[in-house]
Amino acid sequence: MTTPERRRIADAIARAERGTSGRIAVRLIPDADVDAFQRAKMEFERIGMRHHEPRNSALILVAPKARRYAVIGDRALHARVGDAFWNDVVAELRPFFARDDIAGAIVRGVERLGSAFEEHFASPETP
Repeated sequence: MTTPERRRIADAIARAERGTSGRIAVRLIPDADVDAFQRAKMEFERIGMRHHEPRNSALILVAPKARRYAVIGDRALHARVGDAFWNDVVAELRPFFARDDIAGAIVRGVERLGSAFEEHFASPETP
């Protein structure tokens, strides 16, 4: 991944988290054979995302060599958005990955997560 692509993703994460209590992490892994969902759960734990209160963080994991990816969220986020949200996000990213636009897929996933954060976890405005 190029430096401009990484910057684009970092900017998307900053926009998605701004004004909310949500947190997003992105992991790209080099594995050529991986169960992306299981690995995402493992990475979520490994990097301590479960310690973010109010339990509304999310992780996007991409394994380009394996051509697999997963998008997961902690329990408070999942309780608000439900299974359909996760299925929709995964389906929406599929065309990006099909054309090898990994950065575009990640940015779109981050944008969808940001919309969920904004709808369900907006921080109270300060006067």
